[in-house]
Amino acid sequence: MKFKWILFLSIFALETTAQKQVLLTIDDKPIYKSEFEQIYWKNKKEKFATKEDLDEYIKLFSNFKLKVKAAEARGLDTAKKFINELSGYILQLEKPYLIDTSINEELIKEAYFRIKNELNASHIMVKLNGNPTPTDTLKAYNKIISIKESLIKNEQSFEETASEISEDPSAKNNNGNLGYFTAFKMVYPFEEMAYNTKVGEISDPIRTRFGYHLIKVNDIRAAKGKVKAAHIMIANSNDPTQKNIAQIKINEIHKKLIEGADFSQLAQEFSSDRNSAKKGGELGWIKSGGNYYKEFEDAVFGLENNNDISEPFQTPGGWHVVKRLSYEPIGDLESMRYEIKNKIQKDSRSAKTKSSFINKLKNEYDFKLKYKEDLFISFFDDINKDSIEFSNLKKANKTLFKFSDKEFTNKDFAIYLNKVFENQKNSINKNSLNKSLKNYINSQLIEYEKSQLKNKYPEFKALVKEYRDGILLFEISDQMIWSKAIKDTNGLKRFYEENLNKWTWPLRANVEIYSTSNKEIASKAHEMKKENKISSDSIVKISNVNSSLDLIYHKDILSFENNEILSNFEAKIGISDIKFLNNKHSFIFISEIIQPAPKKLNEAEGLIVSEYQQFLEEKWLNELQAKHKVEINYDVLYSIKEKP
Repeated sequence: MKFKWILFLSIFALETTAQKQVLLTIDDKPIYKSEFEQIYWKNKKEKFATKEDLDEYIKLFSNFKLKVKAAEARGLDTAKKFINELSGYILQLEKPYLIDTSINEELIKEAYFRIKNELNASHIMVKLNGNPTPTDTLKAYNKIISIKESLIKNEQSFEETASEISEDPSAKNNNGNLGYFTAFKMVYPFEEMAYNTKVGEISDPIRTRFGYHLIKVNDIRAAKGKVKAAHIMIANSNDPTQKNIAQIKINEIHKKLIEGADFSQLAQEFSSDRNSAKKGGELGWIKSGGNYYKEFEDAVFGLENNNDISEPFQTPGGWHVVKRLSYEPIGDLESMRYEIKNKIQKDSRSAKTKSSFINKLKNEYDFKLKYKEDLFISFFDDINKDSIEFSNLKKANKTLFKFSDKEFTNKDFAIYLNKVFENQKNSINKNSLNKSLKNYINSQLIEYEKSQLKNKYPEFKALVKEYRDGILLFEISDQMIWSKAIKDTNGLKRFYEENLNKWTWPLRANVEIYSTSNKEIASKAHEMKKENKISSDSIVKISNVNSSLDLIYHKDILSFENNEILSNFEAKIGISDIKFLNNKHSFIFISEIIQPAPKKLNEAEGLIVSEYQQFLEEKWLNELQAKHKVEINYDVLYSIKEKP
């Protein structure tokens, strides 16, 4: 909620970067036409400005500026809470500027192509643990090479080899076949190799975090989109003597469906899948290559039209009949761009954009790496001690690398290493040292680029200011208006007493309402109430001998204005006649008429607090306008004519 509020209010906070025509001044501080224009046109759909719109917006804009100025005067812009919150937003705002957009666009198009085209592939895996030694890695690599050579010689089929040798546990049952999949279904290196292998061919070995793989591509086809489906399932019986019962039942159900029985009702009554049965058998959207059995997917995607019903079919889970409820093809690139972009950010393929971006930064800022082999030797002198000691570090102040106007020394890197390997100094070796140096260089380049974003990208600078001022506006408004209205109980009470007649009850009645669709029941209940010999509860009990829904009874204090039943009756004490309203026979009994009167504070607190907040805001704005000198240049304001 707060985030949305910030976005909504912060539309008045864009930083000027263009022309320098002064639109208004606050305490002689200029605010420019271009800043106001960006705000105005951002929120206006029409192409042309009107005087009325401009007058309204300049009032809102100047009030906004006064409130932000008040927040700054209170030091809210230096508060730790504000700094932390803004920093969190900036981290998110920076992300689009810290990737190679050209590479990212390539990845988006690549992923979209793969989403549109499903692969069916099989694999053979040689497993590697999470942190393999060089010996383990070489052993696994040699094994996968040996398997590939055997396959090339046609000593055994891929499927047989997968079943016998693959270290993927599922291969024993599926001969290594992974079914159909698209982008983001497999780890990226596997996906990349699969989509770059021709149908019928076997890939070169590819390493993933699971180990080494050989991939055989069996088929490629256009993606089938997604189907919203419902099913009725009869689970297989564990009793061998009853093994045909499931098929018999599903055939009977299918016959009823063909004869016009309601699918949803039969699913609720008979389906063994109780989770979907509660929803009439609905399963939601099903995509090809998902978590369903192949037989199930084939049946679902084999239905050509909405409301088509399949023939009974069997899966390892039992017997099914499916119904197609709806279908959606794969969307176009633009409709899927946001979804794909988000998936890329969470996927290992995003490393491509980061790597390319780092290289661009190195070129842009003239990166130079100065280290030589003796640097690493100097670190190794102390790796088994409690810390990497600067006193023993050879050439500690010598430049290790530099870019732009910044230089980083061996000592700087040593400080970084102490943090990285704080509790694991013995794990430092040449490989980890090289990796750490790469990470250190990358982090310094990224941090420097972050510091330059406001200078390089005016729109980023404006966006940060938008969030900054939005947060300040929220905080100052909370202090001066929203929370104050709730906490200031004396002020709220005083405001209520001064405006007592603004919140009044309309004409009301202490009333009993009786309604039924049965005219005879209504007449009997009316007669019993008219005689007034038994209680209302007894009348209801006698009337509802067949069903608790025959006579509906309600007792309350109600307004004649706001109740759709009561508004049709005369405001007088006693029993009314029976009237036919909204397909019901209804009558009322009024025991008391309550005349219009002011509401108590606790009876209208929500409304009163809301109006008190408006009162506080108006009072606060009047004080700000009296305290600060605001001057508007209307000639400049009215020169705004047409959206650029």
